[in-house]
Amino acid sequence: MSDVQKADGLVRRALAKLRRDSDLPLAEILGKIVTSGVAWLRAPYLLSACDRVGIGARTRGRPVIENMGTMVIGEDFQATSTFAPVRLHTAAGAALTIGDHVNVNFGVDISASVSVQIGSRVSLGPYVAICDQYEHVGGGQSAPVIIEDDVWLAARVRVRPGVRIGRGTVVSAGSVVDTTLPAGVLAGGAPARVLGIHHDTARTDVVQHAEPIAPPVFGILRGWIAADFTASDFADALVQPVTDGGPALDVDVAPFDQVVQSLHALAARSTAAYDFTVVWTRPERVSESFARRLRGDATALDAILTEVDAFADLIVRAGLGSRWIFVPTWTVPSYARGLGMQDLKATGHARALAAMNLRLAEKLDAAATVFVLDAQRWMAATKTPYDPRLWYAGKVGYSRDVFAWAAQDIRAALRGATGRARKLLVLDLDDTLWGGVVGDAGWENLRLGGHDPVGESFVDFQEQILALSKRGIALAVASKNEESVALHAMRSHPEMRIKVTDLAAWRINWRDKAQNIVEIAQELNLGLGSVVFLDDNPVERARVSAALPDVLVPTLPDDKTAYVKTLASLTCFDVPILSDEDLVRTQLYAQERARDEIRRDFASLDQWLLDLQTVVRFERLAAHNLPRATQLLNKTNQMNLRTRRLTEPEFWNWSQRDEHEVWAITVRDHYGDAGLTGILGLERVDTDLLVSDFVLSCRVMGRRVEETLLWFAVGRARASGASVLRAHFEQTAKNKPCLTFWEGQSALSRSGNDFQWAATAAYEQPAAITVESPVPML
Repeated sequence: MSDVQKADGLVRRALAKLRRDSDLPLAEILGKIVTSGVAWLRAPYLLSACDRVGIGARTRGRPVIENMGTMVIGEDFQATSTFAPVRLHTAAGAALTIGDHVNVNFGVDISASVSVQIGSRVSLGPYVAICDQYEHVGGGQSAPVIIEDDVWLAARVRVRPGVRIGRGTVVSAGSVVDTTLPAGVLAGGAPARVLGIHHDTARTDVVQHAEPIAPPVFGILRGWIAADFTASDFADALVQPVTDGGPALDVDVAPFDQVVQSLHALAARSTAAYDFTVVWTRPERVSESFARRLRGDATALDAILTEVDAFADLIVRAGLGSRWIFVPTWTVPSYARGLGMQDLKATGHARALAAMNLRLAEKLDAAATVFVLDAQRWMAATKTPYDPRLWYAGKVGYSRDVFAWAAQDIRAALRGATGRARKLLVLDLDDTLWGGVVGDAGWENLRLGGHDPVGESFVDFQEQILALSKRGIALAVASKNEESVALHAMRSHPEMRIKVTDLAAWRINWRDKAQNIVEIAQELNLGLGSVVFLDDNPVERARVSAALPDVLVPTLPDDKTAYVKTLASLTCFDVPILSDEDLVRTQLYAQERARDEIRRDFASLDQWLLDLQTVVRFERLAAHNLPRATQLLNKTNQMNLRTRRLTEPEFWNWSQRDEHEVWAITVRDHYGDAGLTGILGLERVDTDLLVSDFVLSCRVMGRRVEETLLWFAVGRARASGASVLRAHFEQTAKNKPCLTFWEGQSALSRSGNDFQWAATAAYEQPAAITVESPVPML
C-alpha cells in the first residue's frame, strides 16, 4: 500500500470519528478539527529526533525525545503531553519500536537501554512507565520488554525489565508488571497477577446496530472526577490495584474548579462518555447564598434551596454523558462551630447545610443512575479530615484518609452497579451466631441475650444479619455439629432471632466446610463469587480461603462484642436497587426446597413439571418492571447469552427503538410466584430477528422455561415476518450453562457461537408449561 493510500485511510478514519461525534455542539466539533490539525502539523517537527515516524502522527503538547540509538514509530501515532510530557529515550545502541495506531497519554515514560518493542493498537494511560533496565543494578544490566498488539495499560502502570505482555491483555491502574503476562487476560496488582479473562464486547456481525454495551465481566471502568478542589490524591485512591473483587478503574480529573462547565459538557452528549462520574463540591461554591450566610449575612433558606435545585437539575442532565454519577453530600470542617448553640436554629449554618443535603437527595432520588453518598461518614472516620495547610498550599480539599474512605464506598457502589454484589451469607454457629458450643453446653446455657454483655451482642449480631436478609441477602449455615442438636437450639432458645425458616440452606455435619459451602452454592444455583463466609475459627477461615479463593472470608475479631461492627463495615452487599423479589428471597428459596422435595416422588421431569402447574407470563418492558429487569440483566451470569450490563436509562432507551422489543418473563406455580426471572430482548436486523438478550434466573433453570423463551422468540420471528431467528453467544467465565442449553437444541443450525432457526419451522411449546402473553403467537 502506498503512502498516499495510507494517508487517505487515516483521513477517512478521522472523518468517520467526526461523524460519530456529530451529536456534539458545532463549536466543539470545530475545536476538535483545529486541535487535531495543529497536532498533525507539529508532529514532524516535535518527533524529528526519531529515526522514522509513520504518516498520520499527532502530538499535543511537547514530548521529550532523547534518541541515542534507534527509534521507530508507526503510523497514526498519538502522543498527548498537555499535562505532563511524554518521554521517549533510547541509550546508545538501544532500539525502541512502536507499532501503528498507538495512543500514548500524558506523563508516559518509555526508556530503552537494549530493546523495547510495542505492538500496534496499544493504549498507554497517564504516567505509565516502561523500562528495560534494572533499577537496582549499578552496571545497567537490562532485559528486553515486549508489549504485543492490542494491549491496554491503564494509568500509572509500571512495566519492569524482561516482561512480555501478551496480545489483547489489559492491566489495571497502579499495577506493577514484573513478570510475563499471557494474552487476553485482565491483570492487576503489585506485582500484577492474572485476575480473569478479558473478553472483547464488540460483535462483528451486528456491531453497526448495537447500543453502547458495558465493559465485560472482567474489564476496566473509566471514571471522571469533577471537583472544586485539587482531586489528584482522590484519583490515586480510586485507581489502587484491585483487591476486593471489584472492577479495575481508570480515572481522569476535570480541570480544577470547573464543575459546572464539566457537567454542561456531559449534558451535551447523547451517549455516555464515562462509566462513572464523581461530582464532589463544597456547599459554599454551589450556593452563593449559603456562602453569604457563612460570612454572617442573613440569607433566606429558600434562596439557598433554589440554588441547590438548579445544581441538582444540572447533575440529572449530565446523566446523559455518564452511566453512573456519585455525588458526595456537602460538609463543613468539624472545627467550624458556626453559630454555636444557635447553629440548628432557623438562621444557623448547620440547619441550612442539613436542608441543602436533604433537598439534594430528594431532587436526585428519581434519577436511577445518580447516587448521593454520605460524605460526613468519611469525615467522622478520620482523625484529621481537613488540613488548612493542604488547602492553602495546593487547594487540596480533604486528607488522604478521607479520599481512601470515599474510594472504598465508590468501588463498592460500582461492584453493585455492575452485578458483583455478594448474595449469600454462610454462617458458622458455635461462637459465631451464639456464644458457647451447643453440643457441650446445651442450648439452655448458650450465651445469647440476657444481662450478659456478650450474649446481648450476639442478639444484636443476629438482628443485623436478619436486616441483611430483608435486603435480599440469602442466609445459610455451614457448621460442624450434630444437625438435630443445632436445629433444636435454633427452634427452642427464646432469645434466638435467626430461625430455621430464615435459612435458604444448611449443611450441619462433621465434613469439610469448604465442601459444604460448595454444595450450598450449588443447591442455590449461585457462584462462589456470591458467597461471604463468617466463622470465628481462624483455622476454618484459612481452609475456606485457600480452597475457595472466590469466597469472601472476613476476619472476625477475638472480641465477640465487635462482631456487629465488623459486619456493619462490609461493603460487599451494596446494590443500586432493591426489588420486590429481594424482599422475599428467603421465602422463594423455601418454595424451591419444597419443589425439589416433591420432585423425588416423580419418575420423570415432565411429570414433575405437570404437577407444578408452571405458568410463564410474557409482558413488555415497562416502567413498573424496568428496575427489576435491569437488576436481573446486570446480575445474572449463568443463563445469559451476551452478559450485557446496562443502566436503567440505557436499557429503556434500547427497548424503545422501533426495531427492538424486550419482554419481561415472570414464572409461577402452585408453590408460589418466583417473580420476574427472565428477559428476552429481540432486534430486527434486515430480514432476520436477532436474540439480543436471553436471560434467566438460576432459580427457574431446568424447568423448561428456557425452551419456552426460545419457543416465544421463534413465534415473534414468525409474527414479525422475519425469515430467520439468530442468536450469537458471547462467552464469559460463568455463562457455560447458557451455551450448553443452545448446544442441546439439536434442530438449531450452528456455526461457531452463532445459532439460527428458520422462522417457518415450528418449535414446539413445552407441554408442561402454560403461557400467558398479551400478543398472539403464530
